Amino acid sequence: MKSELELRHLRVFMAVSETGSYTRAARMLGLSQSTVSETLAALDRALGTPAFHKHRKTQELTATGEALLRYASKILGLTNELVSEIATISTRVSTTLVVAAVESVSAYVLPSRVAALRQRWPNARVEVRTATCHEIRESVAAGRCDLGLTLEADRGVDDDSVIAEGRLMIVSSPTHPLAHRTTSVGQLPRGDIYTSDAAGDFHQMLRHYFEIEDMPPPRTQALGTVEGVKRGILTGGTALGLVPAHAVVRELRDAALAEIMLEPALPKLVMRAVYAPMPASPMIDELVESLRDSLGA
Repeated sequence: MKSELELRHLRVFMAVSETGSYTRAARMLGLSQSTVSETLAALDRALGTPAFHKHRKTQELTATGEALLRYASKILGLTNELVSEIATISTRVSTTLVVAAVESVSAYVLPSRVAALRQRWPNARVEVRTATCHEIRESVAAGRCDLGLTLEADRGVDDDSVIAEGRLMIVSSPTHPLAHRTTSVGQLPRGDIYTSDAAGDFHQMLRHYFEIEDMPPPRTQALGTVEGVKRGILTGGTALGLVPAHAVVRELRDAALAEIMLEPALPKLVMRAVYAPMPASPMIDELVESLRDSLGA
């Protein structure tokens, strides 16, 4: 072999062999297609010969790939067993888990889950970094984070990376004329709609929604964070805000904010777990499991 095999090579190799496609493997692993391609190229260099036949519509294993498949499944299985065994022996493992998440997840979903995780693993550190979906995928692929949590439009692709479903909503002050009412997009006032980030997924989803309804895109104003959007509405009188439902549970319950129900509804959201190309640790598995159905859709 020309260089050493790495666990990330084997995990990507297994995903491609199972799905028969770079695209489906990338979706399964929460990676970009280019990362999958680059990882398999590194694998071929390590082996000194291709693992898959080139120039075929589906990814078929070469003789080398067939041999590698038998050993890769054993190696990854043993690696997972080892990590689980170490975790079972003692919860006093001292480690740092780095999680990259979109702002509404890091602020409104993760704190309680991280607190519970720290009770189970008292000597572990959990570092949460806030980033956009694109930045999260890049950070995980580059090995700067152990787990990524994205929040994006539901495009109808149901795979193992989806761990929760949520929804976007338009909110206002309780005294707004449309508060608690169902209305069409054409009946929304033409003033500003506050968003957290002008370059974020929520903003793009709103524009796409208006385009589908054949309406001119709304005028938006970015306030930096979801908390900024909420405070802007509370001080702005007739202002509207675009927020994920899980970020305003308390305000809706306490009648500090009100929902304006759109017909048709805004697109659904899905939270996806983006894993590094290596076996997940028990801490990651436990955190992801605690996040299932956490958006209250």
